[in-house]
Amino acid sequence: MGKRKLTDKSPLSSNAQPVVKYKRTSDQSPPTNGAKTLTEEEYSKLKLYLKEKKKILKTFPRILLNARGQLSQLNDHGFSESPLLPSDLNELILYSVYGPGKYVPKWSSLEMQCNLNQTCVLIIDGCEVKTKEDFLNFNSSLPIFSKYKFLPPIEVELPPSWCADYDIDTTTSMNNDVVSESTPTQKKNMENKEICSRTRLLMSLNQMMVHNYPLPTNKRQFTMDGFRFTKNHYLPVTDNSPMYAIDCEMCYTSIGRNELTRVSIVNEQLEVIYESLVKPTNKITNYLTVYSGITASKLKDVKTTLTDVQEDIIQILSPDSILIGQSLNCDLEALKLFHPYIIDTSVIFNLNGNKGSKSKLKLLAKNFLDMNIQCGNLGHDSIEDSRATMLLVQLKLCKSLTYGDAYLIGQRRLAEFVNKKVKINVKHIETFKKFLALLQSVSESSAKGKVHLKKNLMAAYDNIWSTSKLNIEEHSTNKMVLESVCKSMEDTTNRFCMAHMQLKNKNNLDLVNRWCEKYWAAMSSFALCAVLFTGCGAEGKNSVCLLNVKQPPLNQLQDKF
Repeated sequence: MGKRKLTDKSPLSSNAQPVVKYKRTSDQSPPTNGAKTLTEEEYSKLKLYLKEKKKILKTFPRILLNARGQLSQLNDHGFSESPLLPSDLNELILYSVYGPGKYVPKWSSLEMQCNLNQTCVLIIDGCEVKTKEDFLNFNSSLPIFSKYKFLPPIEVELPPSWCADYDIDTTTSMNNDVVSESTPTQKKNMENKEICSRTRLLMSLNQMMVHNYPLPTNKRQFTMDGFRFTKNHYLPVTDNSPMYAIDCEMCYTSIGRNELTRVSIVNEQLEVIYESLVKPTNKITNYLTVYSGITASKLKDVKTTLTDVQEDIIQILSPDSILIGQSLNCDLEALKLFHPYIIDTSVIFNLNGNKGSKSKLKLLAKNFLDMNIQCGNLGHDSIEDSRATMLLVQLKLCKSLTYGDAYLIGQRRLAEFVNKKVKINVKHIETFKKFLALLQSVSESSAKGKVHLKKNLMAAYDNIWSTSKLNIEEHSTNKMVLESVCKSMEDTTNRFCMAHMQLKNKNNLDLVNRWCEKYWAAMSSFALCAVLFTGCGAEGKNSVCLLNVKQPPLNQLQDKF
């Protein structure tokens, strides 16, 4: 049986309806079922409005949570599966200030960060979200966050009370501890009695791994061929163990990395006990003269090899010798030597308070020894650099463990304040310090910032993180704090604005909602907003954080059209 071919001439079924076609003429339009017909002018305006709106929304920064961030979201009972750490929250805020590079949040993404105008943080102490009822009350009493479509609240491991109504002795500023006046003659340092034990300055195994020191068990990218131990057997290091400062110069060779071309060693009396130029095994492709000071003429008649230098150093060092240097991992890598006892001046001195950052030897020598080194364009002098590192260590030994280390000073002062004034466990001390590190990190950027606090909260901030770029101000009331921070946000040159307030009555959430409304209204468009409420979790030991980016005023755009 053949297939039936359907054509336009096929008869209609009983349920079929005839198709009605409209023939459009110049004075007749198809039916619109009551819809308004746009004129040509209205259509053009609508098209332009939609184009502009799409353009704005395309460049609008937004926060997106990944799987890790979603685990930190509060459920209907007010708890999360995995709260964020203080460092997690700091990474997002610092990324919003710095942009791509140094800080990258691992739990979220911030799209179009380059278009952010400001980063605004509001901290409110005294709110409590400990039970399901508390969380329901929290949500219902703060309609601002649903009104402006904030991200769902997330949980952060931050303590319930950040500060206390106490004062702290701040007669000694951190800057005085970090950099004090040096003696005119550096040799005086050696004559002073050592206060700090040299064994306390030694790098731990963990530090050596973090700072990429060559270790026999460390699977590094470079080959371990040719590496040797400085001794077959080592003795326990003591405060009487000899110290030697080493500095090397390298040139770039045909194998695609730097190789040793000069090594200098000085003892504790600043005497040069070893000095040698070294002929690399491979062909030099770049002498790096501006840094190394090495030229082709200097190496023309040199016959000393890396193996010769290794043998010499092995003979010089004792089984308990301490090696000193600035980022000595690079020198030991060039020497292809393993050594267990290291003092690294780039680690024991810290000028900006950031644990992971390192200051250049030239800057350390100038600030602490009043020495001008590495001047001119003839390259570095390894003898001069070795003496500088030895003097820096000797100076530190005559001072204290925290001398010249802004990071340790900040930790010490904060711990002293919290331990003395507040009965709080160690975990809270650590989280407090980790979040305050945010302010110090912000101050490293070129961005201006303003921080406003209630007067009774000032003790934890005063003389710790305040800098010329990041100005911290105290106020007597919450109202003044709020008014001041709103005024600061009006000035968009303040890239970072923060307010720390304190709620006396935990049930007065209507007042908090008004605070947040005023804070949000003062923010400029394209500004990141983070609001933190302390007192979250079963024991009230964490915080609730809400995040959003303020959208551009699209209603004003619509008014144009």
